[in-house]
Amino acid sequence: MTMRCTMAYEVVPLEDFSKEFESTTELSSVSIGGQVVHVSDEFFAEAYQLLLVEPPVSLAKQYGPNGELYSGWETRRHNPTYDWWVPFVQSTCTIKLGTTGVITGFDIDTTHFDGNEAPEASVDASYEFPDEETTWKGILPKVPLGPSRRHLYKIPATGQVTYVRLRIYPDGGIARFRVYGHVMPVFPSNPIEPFDLAHIFTGGKIVATSDDHFGSSSNLLLPGRGKDMGDGWETKRSYEKDHQDWVTIKLGAPGYLSTAVIDTIHFKGNFPESCDIRGIHSQDIVPDVNSEDWKTILLPVKLGPHRMHFFQLSRTCEQYTHVKVSIYPDGGIKRIRIIEMDNERRQLE
Repeated sequence: MTMRCTMAYEVVPLEDFSKEFESTTELSSVSIGGQVVHVSDEFFAEAYQLLLVEPPVSLAKQYGPNGELYSGWETRRHNPTYDWWVPFVQSTCTIKLGTTGVITGFDIDTTHFDGNEAPEASVDASYEFPDEETTWKGILPKVPLGPSRRHLYKIPATGQVTYVRLRIYPDGGIARFRVYGHVMPVFPSNPIEPFDLAHIFTGGKIVATSDDHFGSSSNLLLPGRGKDMGDGWETKRSYEKDHQDWVTIKLGAPGYLSTAVIDTIHFKGNFPESCDIRGIHSQDIVPDVNSEDWKTILLPVKLGPHRMHFFQLSRTCEQYTHVKVSIYPDGGIKRIRIIEMDNERRQLE
């Protein structure tokens, strides 16, 4: 059962993408556990490709057993009923964090689907695991889609959502489907349980960086340790004396920080020589990187290749909202973890 969508929506021009979605998280991405759990039809191209991190590539004139290949989801023609699929934003006890979020927008991308793109689409949402009794709530009404282009939509913030259902009318192809919003973190009930305040599932967010030349700094906060250098942060080579690169992380909640973990796995000949960490308590989403209010919580320390580094932080009695990790002179890091060991003080404030 689906409740009729009564929510308003706004079409976002592609050039305004950063302005409208920069502060959000891509909740549906396979990189944070998004996965397809049901699909009505995927005759020409499998639906799992909708959630891939990389943009769609052209596979023109390449053919498989069922026809021409596409990077995306494509159903057979002339279906008597609508096609739909459901991506699952995974919430597991393995990471002890929920991936439930508040949705604020979508990117429905038909790149390379030209003449076989889905003509229309809509989106429904549910908080609970869907079954035959589930009442889906429409959050994006039926919207028209064009060939080989990205379609950005902004909606009013929803309630907490764990599942979404993309429906296309009546059939066709979509290359990528990206759901944007804000993570709803679940903080540990045990006040002395170690807790990563920088993790994407906690609401941690990269808000500024000096250089994303070879790898996006947003990768630093992803779960796990990744698969290769491509899903870490790497800056370009520097040839200036005393050069440094840096990244500013807005923590999921203000906290009293005890430990930092700097992981250079897969960076064997291009890891930074050293790093340091500063913290700040700020009302600004993006604090001034040159502000005198930044306080050193980790003096410069040496880094090595392809390993995890654990560092005890100083000023543990002071609360911080952001940390700035600087690397010298440049290089690559896979993950950054900023651990709070005692969240009882934060909960009491």
